[in-house]
Amino acid sequence: MVTATQDFEARQLLKAYRKGLISDELFEAQMIELRRGEQNGQAQYTYNGQPVGSEREMIMQLLDEFRCRENFAAEYLNRWIDVSDQECARGGLRVVQQREAYHARVLEDRLRELGGIPQCSVSAERREQDLAFYASREKTDAEKLLAVASRITDPAQTLKYITSVIDQIQEDQQSKELLRSLVQDEVSSITWLKEACALLNPAR
Repeated sequence: MVTATQDFEARQLLKAYRKGLISDELFEAQMIELRRGEQNGQAQYTYNGQPVGSEREMIMQLLDEFRCRENFAAEYLNRWIDVSDQECARGGLRVVQQREAYHARVLEDRLRELGGIPQCSVSAERREQDLAFYASREKTDAEKLLAVASRITDPAQTLKYITSVIDQIQEDQQSKELLRSLVQDEVSSITWLKEACALLNPAR
């Protein structure tokens, strides 16, 4: 039995193929995977706790969401750097910002290679709130680092939406290793942010 998700994915795949966005080989491989999912009659993969119809669909959802998060992080970090009040913070922030911008580009490239189109976006409310906070000259680097650190008290849990997908990937080894490499970068960024936060907030 073909599910609504599988039917939608097949139509998206065909559309991408007809537009020349994916190769004959990739189209054939993805159609085989779709048929396998149809034969099994149930989703073998999950993304953020929700079942998805195929490995490809799971990967594409992650690539788009991860890309969106990294792109926005690069944007607000850039605003933060412009008003940073601590030299020691500014140096590390530049590295983290460049990583996030690079990640967003790599993730979008891979998403498009798989026939996807970027769709995920940050809500207008969150954009306005976060950009105002990180671009503020009234908020110190110490306060901003504290805000970031409070979001990542458990790095493993913060990155679980990525690592859980990595653990499920069996076929698309290129995407799997790309994601594994980016997670290593994320761990480095989180480590620096938490250390910088402790340095500038010694009383906490």
